[in-house]
Amino acid sequence: MRRGAWAVLILCSAATATAQNFSRPTACSDCIGNWYYFDRNSGDGATEDWNCGTSTYDGHRGSDFSLIGNNGAIDSGYDVVAVADGVVESAQDGFYDHCTGCGGAMCGTSFGYGYGNHVVINHGSYKVIYAHMRRGSIRVARDEPVSCGQVIGQIGSSGCSSGAHVHIETRPRGGAYTTAFDPFAGCGRSMSLWADQGPYRGLPGATCGSPPPPTCPSGTYPIWTCSADRSERVRCIDGEVMREPCSAGCVSMPTGTDDVCAAPSCTYGSRWVCEGNDRVRCVGDTEERQACPMGCMDGGDTDAICRSGPVDVDGDGFDSSVDCDDADPTVHPGANDLCGDGVDANCDGVDACGARDAAAGFDGGADATADTGVAVRDAAGRPEVREAVGGCGCSTAAPKDAFVALAAWLLFIRRRSATV
Repeated sequence: MRRGAWAVLILCSAATATAQNFSRPTACSDCIGNWYYFDRNSGDGATEDWNCGTSTYDGHRGSDFSLIGNNGAIDSGYDVVAVADGVVESAQDGFYDHCTGCGGAMCGTSFGYGYGNHVVINHGSYKVIYAHMRRGSIRVARDEPVSCGQVIGQIGSSGCSSGAHVHIETRPRGGAYTTAFDPFAGCGRSMSLWADQGPYRGLPGATCGSPPPPTCPSGTYPIWTCSADRSERVRCIDGEVMREPCSAGCVSMPTGTDDVCAAPSCTYGSRWVCEGNDRVRCVGDTEERQACPMGCMDGGDTDAICRSGPVDVDGDGFDSSVDCDDADPTVHPGANDLCGDGVDANCDGVDACGARDAAAGFDGGADATADTGVAVRDAAGRPEVREAVGGCGCSTAAPKDAFVALAAWLLFIRRRSATV
């Protein structure tokens, strides 16, 4: 989608009916006697063609137009023509052209990728592979322009082929084998690439020419325009009608510029998401919030849910009813609460040193007199705190000698007194 995944694209019926105006791929009008169409139930064992019939086989990725007379009619030469104007992307020739099965020395998937003698033409929006043609009949080369109805080769049975036919395989530009699609409308598909796809089990019409220019419905414009009820904005470009819903209403802008959707006031989205211990979402453009007493749990790609009971998210043995930080396994009741780190590790409501020195470190904090210790570790390597207690203002370098001298002097005085 051009404006995001939520934009709604509606293709006008005039554009879907004749998207490319393909003409039939054969010059003859009465040389084809059988048809094997694209299998819309490819790969599931069942088959269904564009008419809800069984004129196909399981896994068939193209439309086969089989030659009357089968391989016996190949040498008569029946022309294959371009279904529309285009440019040749590639061409291969020179392979055996009377195969009766997909195998053997000269037939199978190793010959022209299974397409045998074939041509690939870029027709603008799509490319078409024209396969299994007659050896020596290819008349175009790479990068050569071709016109609708121009002969590009002849019907044969080359590559992985069981009989004379031309295989038409339609793909998007740049698409691989798995992207091939049915060019016929019917059985639930409204888009046909043929100007006149003809009757069931019949040839499409030989009509060439450009499709009519797509038209837009009355009342639509190429710039985004608010709808009458301002619930959406609408525009139409080349027949494609696009709509964008505006949940908060559509705002008209000056003439000649795109109208815009008003920015919604609620930005959470319609799915419940966690916000703290709440879960929240938008209902329309209104915020809806729900408290989760036991906590909120993210739901990934689904709604977040409120926990029904306490849980131990961090696996530390304490659930959220007692664990003050259930996202950190080092925080729980009974944990070692270090002084001054600003973390209430044991969930008692305060840090080890209280509010006085909650984050300043052991020394030089907000209240250094209450925290004069130094950080050390015990024999097991665990942090502990040793506080300095008491103090002494003595400055004598050798206090022991001073005490000895004092004792001798006192003894001398006592003896002298005794003799007097």
